[in-house]
Amino acid sequence: MREAFDASGLGAVIYKEVRHILREPTTLALIIVMPLLQLLIYGYAINLHVQHVRTLYVDEDRSRISAALVHAVRRSQTFDVIGSASSVPALEHTLVAGRARVGFFIPKGFAKSVAGSSPTTVQMLVDGSDANVAQAAYAGAAALTRAISEHIDPFGESPPVDIRPRTLFNPSLRTPNFLVPGLIGLVMQNVTIVLTALSIVNERERGTLEQLRAMPIGAGAIVLGKLIPYGLVGFLDLLLVLFAMRAVFSVPVAGNVALLLSLSVAFLMTGLGLGLLISTVARSQLQAILMTVFLLIPSFLLSGMFFEIDQMPAPARIISYALPMTYFLEILRGIIIRGAGLSDLWLPAVVTVAFGVGTLALASLRFAAKPT
Repeated sequence: MREAFDASGLGAVIYKEVRHILREPTTLALIIVMPLLQLLIYGYAINLHVQHVRTLYVDEDRSRISAALVHAVRRSQTFDVIGSASSVPALEHTLVAGRARVGFFIPKGFAKSVAGSSPTTVQMLVDGSDANVAQAAYAGAAALTRAISEHIDPFGESPPVDIRPRTLFNPSLRTPNFLVPGLIGLVMQNVTIVLTALSIVNERERGTLEQLRAMPIGAGAIVLGKLIPYGLVGFLDLLLVLFAMRAVFSVPVAGNVALLLSLSVAFLMTGLGLGLLISTVARSQLQAILMTVFLLIPSFLLSGMFFEIDQMPAPARIISYALPMTYFLEILRGIIIRGAGLSDLWLPAVVTVAFGVGTLALASLRFAAKPT
């Protein structure tokens, strides 16, 4: 027989749950901080309007007119001139390395052609690995063409200067070529962090972790025994998503596959270390899940996955450069899309390896020192 509704009993249950929430300050803090973090990221850090794209130029003409063109590029809100290159191959190498996104090539004889009122082509090399940046560069080039042509010959029927874009990578600006390499990093990070953190926290909740510690095998053996299987799972997932990237989305790997796999192992170490670190802080699986989500949201939105880091305000950029995903994303897109080598990606490679070794070492020491 269904019992009657008891208002006093309802109050007692509510009181019990409130007390339970208040007794878990970590969970309460995560519940409060996560919505605020999401609001700040969505409302403050994300900027869909692409400006100040890192730009280089090669000026073979070295004339007053070519200097005026470079000055116009500098004044543009779209481009941010960070320097000059000695030649077109040097300019292309900088684009491959990801240190610039756009390059202008002013040919020799530029001023003479303009003085003769004959149309003159200025080539603009564009890194197409980021479709948003490439489209902004195209629009900026069109605006520059109009402004410069009106300044040189306001009554001319045809523009004397034609800025002609040439996309070096992903010339069709396919969305999968831009998104899928980044998704590989997110999949690897999610799998390793979530599985490692939940596995160890689950062991602690069931009391089996205490039994493992009581065995005469040492904390190091316990850590390796827990991490190696999930590392192998993460590496298997990496191979699967690389295969799917090629077979399903038709995204080829332009660079060295062995280099990609080697640096991916370093990133896997970072994910395993972060999962182990979370497990030393979380007291329950709910806390482990909330901490994981708390970490994954910035990695998803502030690593350059969808939005250019250069377009973010300074506080958001500081967070971006503190995320392991930021550097691994540069490695993924550099190798897969641009065909970059280790000499081009040495900085993100060093940072990724440092993150992997440092995070795993710190988490292992904390795990060994933390009582069950």
